[in-house]
Amino acid sequence: MLALFTMMLFPLLFLLGTGVTRILYGHKGKGELFWEDRFLAGILVLIGLAEGAHLGSLARGQSLLDFKKFFLALLCAAAAFCFILLAVGWVLQKRKDGAALPVKEGRKLQRTEIILLVCFFLIAASQVLTILLKTKTWQDRNLVLETVVSFLQTGKLYEINPLTGVPYAVGLPTRLKILCLPTLYAWISMQTGASPELVTWHLIPAVVAMFFYLAYYSLARTLFPKDGRRQITFLLLVSVLAYVGDYAFGMEGFGLLHAGFLGESVRAAILMPYLFSLCLRRKWRLAVCVAAAEACIVWTTYGIGMAVLVILCFLAIGGVRTLILRRKEGS
Repeated sequence: MLALFTMMLFPLLFLLGTGVTRILYGHKGKGELFWEDRFLAGILVLIGLAEGAHLGSLARGQSLLDFKKFFLALLCAAAAFCFILLAVGWVLQKRKDGAALPVKEGRKLQRTEIILLVCFFLIAASQVLTILLKTKTWQDRNLVLETVVSFLQTGKLYEINPLTGVPYAVGLPTRLKILCLPTLYAWISMQTGASPELVTWHLIPAVVAMFFYLAYYSLARTLFPKDGRRQITFLLLVSVLAYVGDYAFGMEGFGLLHAGFLGESVRAAILMPYLFSLCLRRKWRLAVCVAAAEACIVWTTYGIGMAVLVILCFLAIGGVRTLILRRKEGS
C-alpha cells in the first residue's frame, strides 16, 4: 500500500497542479510556465486540501475519521474537476488548432553537461537513499511524531498532550492548532498501514528531498534561461551545499536530510526557492498560493510568514525600479 501510494502521488500532484495553473493562467499560461510548475503547484493544492479537511474536522469535533472523510471527498472532487477541465480544454484546443501542435526538438546535451548531470544525480540519489535507509534519527522523540502517534491512538486531533499523555488543561494556541501536517501524516499512516515512524521519518522527508531539487530546478531555469550548463552546475552546487550544511540543527542541509517532515523544512526546501522563482517571473497568483501554503504548515509569529515578506520585498523592489525608469524617461 505504501508503494502504491507513492506511485499514485506524483501523477495526482501533476493533475492537480496542471488544473490550478490552467485556472490561474489559462490554457497557455500568462507568460512562460515550466513543466515543474505543475508538480510544485500540485504540492500547494494538496496542502490546501489537507488544511480545508483539517479545519472541517476541528469544527465538527476534532475527529481523525472526519478528516479522512473530508480529505478524501475534497481530493476526489479536486482531481475530478481538474481532469474534466483539462479534458474539455484539450478537446477545444484540438478543434481550434485543427491539427497536432509541432513537437519541439530537444537540445542535445554536451559532454560536460552529461558529466555534471551524472554527478548531480549520484549526489541527489545518495541523499534520498540516506533518508530512506537511515536507522538513527537526530532525536529519540519529536513533537511532530508524538502528535501523529497521539492522533492515531486516540482518533482525536489535539485532544491529548503527546508529551504527557493527558488531555490539555488549557488548550493549544489557535495558530498552532490549525497546522495540518501532523493530521496529513496520520492519514497517510492510516491509509497505507505503515507505521507513523516510517511515514514521518522516512517517506515524507524522501518526497520533500525530491521536490527540493524540483524547486531549485525551477529557480535555476529562471536565473539561467536557455543555459543548460549553468542550470546543471547550479543544481550540482545546491546538492553539494545540502551535504555541507548538514552540520547543525537549523541549517537547510540538516533540515533536508534529518528533519524533512517539519513544516520549517518544507518551507526552506520547497516553498522558498519556488517562491523566488515565481517572484522573478512575476507569477504573483502562484506566489500568493505559496504564502497561503506556508501559513498552513508553519507556526509563524502573528501569522505573517517569510513568504509574505519575500513577496512584499519583490513588490517594493519592482515599484522602486518602475519609479527610476519613469524618471529616466521623463528626463
